[in-house]
Amino acid sequence: MHPKLIYSICLFIVLQFAIQQLHAQPSVAIDTAKQRLQKIIHQFPDSAELTIRSVIINGNNKTKEYIILREVPFRAGSKFLANQLEGVIEQARLNVFNTLLFLEVIPRITNWSETHIDLLIDVKERWYIFPSPYFKLVDRNPNQWLIEQDGSLERVNYGLKLVWDNVSGRRDKLNFNFINGYTREYSIFYEQPYADKKLEKGFLGGIFYKQSRQMAYATDSNKQVFFPVSNAQISSFVKTTLKIEAGYTIRKGVNHRHTFRLSYVDEVIPDTIATIIQNNAIKGYLPYFTDNKSRQRYGEFVYNYQYYNANNNVYPWKGFLFSGSFTQRGLGSKGMNLWHFQGKGGKFFQLSKKTSTSLVGYYMVKVPFKQPMYNLAALGYGDWVLRGLEYYVIDGVQAGILKGTFRQEVANINVPTFIIKNEKYKKIPFKIVAKVYGDIGASHLPTGSNSVLNNKFLYTYGAGIDVLSYYDFVARFEYSFNQLGQNGLFLHMRRDF
Repeated sequence: MHPKLIYSICLFIVLQFAIQQLHAQPSVAIDTAKQRLQKIIHQFPDSAELTIRSVIINGNNKTKEYIILREVPFRAGSKFLANQLEGVIEQARLNVFNTLLFLEVIPRITNWSETHIDLLIDVKERWYIFPSPYFKLVDRNPNQWLIEQDGSLERVNYGLKLVWDNVSGRRDKLNFNFINGYTREYSIFYEQPYADKKLEKGFLGGIFYKQSRQMAYATDSNKQVFFPVSNAQISSFVKTTLKIEAGYTIRKGVNHRHTFRLSYVDEVIPDTIATIIQNNAIKGYLPYFTDNKSRQRYGEFVYNYQYYNANNNVYPWKGFLFSGSFTQRGLGSKGMNLWHFQGKGGKFFQLSKKTSTSLVGYYMVKVPFKQPMYNLAALGYGDWVLRGLEYYVIDGVQAGILKGTFRQEVANINVPTFIIKNEKYKKIPFKIVAKVYGDIGASHLPTGSNSVLNNKFLYTYGAGIDVLSYYDFVARFEYSFNQLGQNGLFLHMRRDF
């Protein structure tokens, strides 16, 4: 089958699956509600002091009211000047919406006098339980799976995945995975962010057991090297991972979040890997684990800090986002000692209602510089990718990226579902955003390597389209160019930040 045809079929399947996850459409246009709010506020002189007499939450069938009010920067009795009120109410709407508990948040002034107002916040809850069949590619992105792995179904995971958000109505979440295929995985994870009376401190914990039928053990010419070599040889499991973790979270206010995690990890690989690496030392292959051993057990401590202050944390149009972490991998364990610092921050500028530009930076450093292959992943993984270099991995102990993007909203489309009779579920809204972009970056690897993209200034550029809808759905279609003279169409099902 022609690769482009396979690509089109894959896109169709992905989009159809995503559409099946989308269950609602706004009952009231946000813009209409804002216009009504402005009309009421403009009846008051700018210098008039107004007291909020009551704050009522409506539509929260599952979510506890105090969880919503926690995000609202005012209470009954709060006083504001009339010219401040619109901004304060809009900030409350954004805070509640960015909890990702609701499809829609609409504040209204229901009653008012010369000195007092009553506020109603209407929310439309998401569907919180997703017990669903699981089907996912194991490669770093769809292009790598389709082009470099010939769309092999051996490189697919399938099974059952349960995602249960807002379990108790306190914004907690429970995840359960029962996955087979390329990888066998059993895991359970629970997080309760607000376990105390002040709604500031929480906890998390999970157990993860994973077996892989193939593993990347080296990098050659900026391509991952796998064992077994070909998909046809994939049969028994070659890598086993057990991870147990517990954590503690702090979120005072709205914008700042601190997470502390403590983990124990036990990983086992075949002895054959050590032999292959020794035989290819001339190519610059590094030991996968320290001393080229086949088993590594270690403790790990991770501290993560997040600062989110944007109009939409999933797809920001204006504002600032930052996430930084410190990892100590080893905690005195023999053969493992990594101190890893990394951060990413993005500034988003709204130029007009439908136009935005952004600058997002990434940086990481790992010490000591001498590390086994296990600790050298840098560019090419997750969102640490220069758009246009998706086919490559660029290992390193120090790396950075700077991404610039100009975006223009071009269309809002309502897609009929045809299969749903309920009036409010008949259509699903999609937003189409066109963009142009350019990325620069570099990754430093002090050890000898035959990879051509390490220790060099890298740049890419291109244009694309983002498709957005409910349940954090973001599909990115990007046509990119890189400094190697290569170009192509790339699909991503993850958000930029």
